[in-house]
Amino acid sequence: MEQFINIGVKRVLPGILINKTLFFGVYKISGNNECVVDVAYTVSHLVAGGIYAYYAGLSNNANMLKLLALSIWTLRLSGFLFINRILKGWHDPRYEAIFHKYKKDTLRRDVAVFGQYFFQGLIVFVTSSTLYFLFNSKANTATYLFLGSAVASTILEGVADQQLENYKNSKQKTSQIFEQGLWTKSRHPNLFFDLATWVSFACAAYNKPSDLFAFVGPSVLYMVMNYLTIPITEKLMKKKRGELFDKYSARTNKFLPI
Repeated sequence: MEQFINIGVKRVLPGILINKTLFFGVYKISGNNECVVDVAYTVSHLVAGGIYAYYAGLSNNANMLKLLALSIWTLRLSGFLFINRILKGWHDPRYEAIFHKYKKDTLRRDVAVFGQYFFQGLIVFVTSSTLYFLFNSKANTATYLFLGSAVASTILEGVADQQLENYKNSKQKTSQIFEQGLWTKSRHPNLFFDLATWVSFACAAYNKPSDLFAFVGPSVLYMVMNYLTIPITEKLMKKKRGELFDKYSARTNKFLPI
């Protein structure tokens, strides 16, 4: 654990915060599009993973495969967000609701957004701690199976994201709420598979009892999703859909797409 503290606090945390600062610059260049913070969140995990991998050693094929699996997750999610949010100039109503009170005060809004970047950076430091254990664990058959599970979950998250994006872009919507594909039984299948990816990384890291700390990251990620991300999202959906959303919630799961 001493090694984790030394590398994490002295190398990874500064790396994450520097990355966040750079992306705040991208936020300003993009015309104050708050969605940039989500791209920064994804890339920050790769920054953390790259640093952990460097100090653990990249001379073995196992760690290279682990880094590849992490890179697939990062490129898939950050690429989707960049293409469908940043390039299209789409502004997330969740962030609009959070920063609405600063609409006429640019300086205070920038300070609030910058604070959010750093706060998210601290969260990333915790959620990415899984990667320390992943890159410092000895690979075995289970390791490769769970890395495969992580990639499969990444792909399914991408499918869920794309299904919803296609619905949003459709000119022939048959309902106000999308309930097809992976969204038939779940209100947030993309979040479910994102969480499954990180649980898979934690499982791939497990070799000995002390490796149970690898599950701290996914646990915190679940809490952020369940007590922050989803409540904000569903509050906005209820505001727009009213009773229709209540009925939708009653017949679907929050996470499980089955």
